[in-house]
Amino acid sequence: MIVLFCLFSTVAVNSKVDSIVLYSDRVMVTRVTDINLDMATELIFADLPGALDDFSVRVRAQGLKVGEVQVKRGYVDKPHPMVKQLEDSLKVLEISNRQFADEISVLHEKEKFLQSIAVGGPELVSKEILTGRVAPESWRQGLRFMVDELITTKRRSAEIERLRVELQQAIGAVTRELIDLKSTVGNRKSIVFDCHPDSPGNYRIKVSYVVRGANWRTYYEVRANPSVKKIKLTYFSKIYQRTNEDWENAKVVLSTAKPGMGEIHPIPVPWFITSRAKRSQVVYSAPTAVAEEGIEVRGVTAVAAVATPVEAGVSVWYPLPGRYTVRSGEPEKKIRLLEREFDGDFKYSIIPRVTLFAYLTGELQNKSDYLFLSGEASTYVGDDFTGRVQMPTIAPDESTTVSFGVDERVRVERELQKSKVSHGGLFSSKTKHEFVYENNVKNFHDKEIECTIVDQIPVSQDPDLKVSSVKLEPKPTEENKDRGIYYWRVPIAAGAEYKIMVSFTVEAPADREIDGLLP
Repeated sequence: MIVLFCLFSTVAVNSKVDSIVLYSDRVMVTRVTDINLDMATELIFADLPGALDDFSVRVRAQGLKVGEVQVKRGYVDKPHPMVKQLEDSLKVLEISNRQFADEISVLHEKEKFLQSIAVGGPELVSKEILTGRVAPESWRQGLRFMVDELITTKRRSAEIERLRVELQQAIGAVTRELIDLKSTVGNRKSIVFDCHPDSPGNYRIKVSYVVRGANWRTYYEVRANPSVKKIKLTYFSKIYQRTNEDWENAKVVLSTAKPGMGEIHPIPVPWFITSRAKRSQVVYSAPTAVAEEGIEVRGVTAVAAVATPVEAGVSVWYPLPGRYTVRSGEPEKKIRLLEREFDGDFKYSIIPRVTLFAYLTGELQNKSDYLFLSGEASTYVGDDFTGRVQMPTIAPDESTTVSFGVDERVRVERELQKSKVSHGGLFSSKTKHEFVYENNVKNFHDKEIECTIVDQIPVSQDPDLKVSSVKLEPKPTEENKDRGIYYWRVPIAAGAEYKIMVSFTVEAPADREIDGLLP
């Protein structure tokens, strides 16, 4: 009988994160290791994130035959630094809670003692005063002291009870966070597979996998320079990750793909309709959409060379030049992708009926080859921060308008010069409301400015209300009578002012009140 022996070894390799492809809600991590192999070997990539997607694991190694790839669960040998930090915070809170409990016990004993004096005090006081041993004033001072101490004790007890409630809430929050963190960082995984070299030698092995808990988003700084009619747009990416795995000196690729949207297209189903008895019609007005202003998260700014976009199937990749370190749980990291300067067409947007401020706007056209994705932006005029806006996606050759905030050097005034109410006589049941407004825009710049001034005339939605005698001086540049909106697109010279007179009349039945007529 012939017995065959197969040499087979097991090696736990030391790997490092070489590159990442970052999506909007997850990341694909690629680890590498260089190892010398001369026989069939089982390799173990240990201490990987517990949130690793088992089905996303891929192994690549030129010149090696790779067998079955397994993902095994495990646990950390020593506490994660973030776990220790939370445990230390929890200990401090619990010590404070014990100190408050001890103080409450002392205060209760003190209160019992003071109350015992209060019970036997009157009889003792009367005896001492009659025998002349103690002066009445001394007892009064003693009684005041006792009352003050009782009040102080009760107040401090109430304050401590309130503080202990807040402390218990904090302890509960930290405890929940600690349990959640332990369940995440405490669970680890290992990737195990056997490989067979074609010949003895050194091999580079790449292992990739997908983990949730990481994202990136676009962010802009938009600087206006009206004096030279230029707008500088700086394009950033903000990266955040909490995968419980540090990316040390790794290549970073930003991808616009959305793997979370699913990989299978929707399937049409029958569109069934039914009928029912008619009901009385109710008209609902659509709510006005309000954009939520973004809030910048402070982080570390890293300067990169130009990140040239690359089309990758249905998505766009932005490979960042150089390498970056992004640690799990650290503040959001801001990385500059590129900076471009465009010609700017600056104007002022003014709506006196709504606000007495002039808003500087700048229109730019994307004359670059880059696709600027939508994202929040901080706006500046020169070095002055003016606010935050939401930038739309701007394709090459596409234009957009950016608001750069209020300019105090353009003064806006609106005055109600006439407000008259005339009631109908014997043969009329109508009430007439007459209004005359004057809008005045003055330019305190040392150069001419372009303005778009907007005013409005009320629009009746009630057949019993009639708007008439509309006068606009000077004549508007553009108008939309159905909506009652009028535009004056005018230049205003340095130090000059521009006036607009608006008058109209509203007639209503004498027994009706008008809603929305006055601002």
